Amino acid sequence: MRLQTTTLTKLTSFMLGAAWALTLIGALSAFFSFLKINLFFAVLSTFLGAIPGLLIVLFLEYLMLKSEKLAEMKKQTRLMQDIARKLQ
Repeated sequence: MRLQTTTLTKLTSFMLGAAWALTLIGALSAFFSFLKINLFFAVLSTFLGAIPGLLIVLFLEYLMLKSEKLAEMKKQTRLMQDIARKLQ
């Protein structure tokens, strides 16, 4: 069965992949730049370097969840209108 994909879904999925890549790049670059100083600072900077990408991932996941909820509510509304029409 083929899932219906809209342009917004495709764009959101692409941006989600880009956000994960940004998270990985931010974490690795922060880790390797502070590794010369101290291992503790390198691990701490890894978490701090990953935060912007993780916030973008969180926002995009929220956006996908809301769009799926909207689509489901539209489908349920259509079903309820059909039921109401048949009862009249």
